[in-house]
Amino acid sequence: PRMVITARSAAALLLCCLAWPRQGLAQAAQATSEGESDPQFDRPGLSFSAWSLAQGGLVWEQGLPDASWQRDGTTRTLQVNADSRLRLGVGHGFEVQLAGTPYADQETRDMGKTRADGQGDSDIALKWTLPLSSQAWSMSLLATHKVASGSQPFASSGRADQLAAAVNRDLGNNRSIGGFLARDSQHQGQGWMSALSYGFPLHGTWSGYVETGYGNGVDHARVVGGGVTMLVRHRMQFDGWLLRGLDHASPD
Repeated sequence: PRMVITARSAAALLLCCLAWPRQGLAQAAQATSEGESDPQFDRPGLSFSAWSLAQGGLVWEQGLPDASWQRDGTTRTLQVNADSRLRLGVGHGFEVQLAGTPYADQETRDMGKTRADGQGDSDIALKWTLPLSSQAWSMSLLATHKVASGSQPFASSGRADQLAAAVNRDLGNNRSIGGFLARDSQHQGQGWMSALSYGFPLHGTWSGYVETGYGNGVDHARVVGGGVTMLVRHRMQFDGWLLRGLDHASPD
């Protein structure tokens, strides 16, 4: 049987400096201290946030790193990726994202041990948040194009594009439900991925969430997981995430 577990070690460090074009850093800090709402950080998982950054908003997400363990018969594989993502709010509900994997390492053990390191692919994405009339609902579309810029065995074998939608319903008291649907088109084929999630408060600045995913085609998956997030001084977020496949064919 094949077992895949993915864990994120302090998974993403999110640094946000808001509204630089309109105000200085001192003014931004003052606005936050006077009760300005926290920036809407993203979190690791199958989906993405259903809202875009405000114009001038800047967020850097850094994996510290992502680690995945895979067991397939007698073969055991450990892969570590230091993923990076830069998000920039450009106004009118739009957000531009640039992402890459500057470092990746893979170790495989079977009869012997092999190891490879290098860089993963890069991608560019454009997000648009729909102007809904309801304050409780939010929805965004995300178009992503992957650039095969990595080294083997971490590079993709050809083009990869994705069009995805994420919707979120605020239930109040820091609770929410979310849905995700994505269509992937790759050199190897096509596939669909869907996910449902539920977010809830834990204690103070700590929050948690659980999610489940179902995919077919090149996105075949039957997975469940969850994670925690911790907001630090309105300008930084630490989070961790764990995902496990439910069948022998499911990827992380």
